[in-house]
Amino acid sequence: MTRLRKVLVPLLTLVLAGAAAGPPAAQAGPVEAQAPPTGTVRVHLLVPSDVAPDQRYADGIARVVVEAQRYYKQELGKTFRLNDPVVEVITGERVRSWYENTPNGSERYWWTVFNMQQELLRRLGLGAPDNRWLNVGEIRAEGPGAGGGGGGGWVILSGHDADGAAGVNGPMNRWYGGMVHELGHAFGLPDSGFTDGTPMSASFYDYPNTHFNQSQKNGILNGPYRNFLH
Repeated sequence: MTRLRKVLVPLLTLVLAGAAAGPPAAQAGPVEAQAPPTGTVRVHLLVPSDVAPDQRYADGIARVVVEAQRYYKQELGKTFRLNDPVVEVITGERVRSWYENTPNGSERYWWTVFNMQQELLRRLGLGAPDNRWLNVGEIRAEGPGAGGGGGGGWVILSGHDADGAAGVNGPMNRWYGGMVHELGHAFGLPDSGFTDGTPMSASFYDYPNTHFNQSQKNGILNGPYRNFLH
């Protein structure tokens, strides 16, 4: 997350953009684990087939999302529910370079995360949006200029966020603030127009010294995903 995120383009466009990506080199098939309870935030970590497993990543992403959960309770008086385990780790069908270098969408910024998300949609039977879960997808791949974003009930993040959560890419508060920001987009908030002290602006870099304003609180509490808050 090297710059203030773009709000995610409509996810139908995202789904259609990958239609020409081609079949997987090694079909991993559907994920057979039982789906978690609905009405929760579902967190996925996609590990490319040539990347070695590393528990620091699942543990770190879990800590980041749990901190965001705490922050939303502090700010809104309500928060979202997570699952046990918090992070579902999925072995990807492709090698890292495929996710990074296969065109998907009009900007290279989105290639890695769009390729990840479309695999998650297909293998897990998810929707975009999906009224059963809010979804967070992270991948241990990045590529030149790669980024990520949030919107329409999804957060999709590339390798530098996963590295940050694992503790190998700078101070943790920066990644806590980034997750709060992207979940704000997933809940329906836009970016702030200037650095205004809220986590929907570049003030998220100063986390935890950032707070939702009343308009943002109202936007989440009365927004399309309000039923995910308890």
